[in-house]
Amino acid sequence: MVMASERRKVADMFNFLRGERTRVQLALITVQLGYGVYYVLTKAAMSGGVNRFVFAVYRDAIALCLLGPLAFFSERNLRTPLTIPICLLILALGFMGIFLQQTLFLAGLAYTNTAFAAAMQNAIPVFTFMIAVVCKFEVIRLNKPDGLAKVVGICSAVVGAFTMCLYKGPTLFGTDSPSEQEQAAEVVAETGADNWLASTLLSYGVDYWQMGALCLVANCLCMGIYTNLQIPALKRFPAPVSLSASSIFVGAMFLLITGLSSVSQASDWILHSPGTIVSVVYAGAVASGLNFSLQTWANQRGGPVLVAAYIPLQTVFSAFLGVVILDDPLYLGSVIGAVMILIGLYLVIWGQRLHRLAKERDCLVMPFEGVEDDVKVPLLQNQGEENTYGTIRR
Repeated sequence: MVMASERRKVADMFNFLRGERTRVQLALITVQLGYGVYYVLTKAAMSGGVNRFVFAVYRDAIALCLLGPLAFFSERNLRTPLTIPICLLILALGFMGIFLQQTLFLAGLAYTNTAFAAAMQNAIPVFTFMIAVVCKFEVIRLNKPDGLAKVVGICSAVVGAFTMCLYKGPTLFGTDSPSEQEQAAEVVAETGADNWLASTLLSYGVDYWQMGALCLVANCLCMGIYTNLQIPALKRFPAPVSLSASSIFVGAMFLLITGLSSVSQASDWILHSPGTIVSVVYAGAVASGLNFSLQTWANQRGGPVLVAAYIPLQTVFSAFLGVVILDDPLYLGSVIGAVMILIGLYLVIWGQRLHRLAKERDCLVMPFEGVEDDVKVPLLQNQGEENTYGTIRR
């Protein structure tokens, strides 16, 4: 009896895991855990003195090696001829979503820490929706509850992002060491491409932490623009993996040109330590390759709202791993700002859900609007008046 009961429990567990919704949720949890590990490994590589352009070029090269063959063999029938508008969109996607987004994120991560960078990523869905409203891809109905929820959510996320930028506060966890500022300064000095910008901001009293926070806000805006640019691009070029691979190729070319012009020593392109090699391979294979595939698969089955709802998990994973492994400090300002961003994120998600439910109700009601006219006049009366069936002979 005991063995039979145990077998039944194991069978129920496997049946639970076979459910599609469960597999989608497990995939999204795996994606966020993968990003949490990616933040920790990348922060360690940046602190070790790796040039961020070199890091990004190698990451995108590995991602292209994975996505290129997948796109070539799986989307042969989906790709359309490359016209000038499509090429311009791919160029914009590569510049905004790969080159600027990765450069700003790596700079922000180098100047701050893993928990802060992950918490700021929660603003991406809100900024994406805000840009979609400006571009008229989304509609806000201010006289409806869903519209008010979206407006309040956007305002909460924006205020939370700037709270994280402007207010640091006392340390809650970890060790606040002054050497963190010195390490950030060394990273900027080694890169050389943004010395003028860093020196300009420093002259106005902006410290490295605030500089990193501004870079992460700009990274979220670039990601929002990239996501909205995909809408017209996919209409003209309906091959998502091929579009992503093409965008990564364009962004990698921008990164390579910038890296060659800013990295003075050829030895900087050689990855010496095993930890750095592991970080680069993980970034390309997992953060770009595996996570992209899992998110695309989950988006097709669960929808973008469900995918966005799991983004806050990467903040939890990265904060825990950062404090435990890297001894990163966690500040009060980061917690307050992250909570406001999370409130804004879920208000926008809730508003989108209400809007979708309202549209579904409208679709159910509209087809039956003309039924009222048929009900007013009895069916037999219509037939009698029109005499369509003629006289029945007995």
